[in-house]
Amino acid sequence: MIKGYLASKGIKASEGRVGCMLRTINQPYHMARYHGSRNFNPIPYTAEYMGHKLHMDQNEKMVMFGVTHVAAVDGYSRKIVAHCTMPVKTNLTIYQNIYRSAVIEYGMWDQVRVDHGKEFYLTLFMQEKLAHLRNNREKQPYCQTPSTNVSLNS
Repeated sequence: MIKGYLASKGIKASEGRVGCMLRTINQPYHMARYHGSRNFNPIPYTAEYMGHKLHMDQNEKMVMFGVTHVAAVDGYSRKIVAHCTMPVKTNLTIYQNIYRSAVIEYGMWDQVRVDHGKEFYLTLFMQEKLAHLRNNREKQPYCQTPSTNVSLNS
């Protein structure tokens, strides 16, 4: 992702060079990600139908370049239903450009799944306020899980 971003800015860099730079610039983050991936739980993520679960996550690997990318993926089809690249990650930008646009285009999701970051609070608030519009009200309107936990079947 970083290699593609740099290429779009006219900078040629190999994947190995970019990876080495990322390890060097932010070593504590790299070590935390490395150790977290060793505890990876391989239980697959499942959803029963389109609109059942919306998974939202951010990629902060380019934050040193002033870029954060946030995407929303339908749990059933694995389709990216909304995404946004922003210089500063804010609740309002994520709500407007990701959650709101996905709901307007595809309808209300029964459950939104995010990690424990504060950048999704406005989205979770709106999902809860609109909970009465969901098709399946058996589950909670949203679920926060650690980003290293792939066991998202609940």
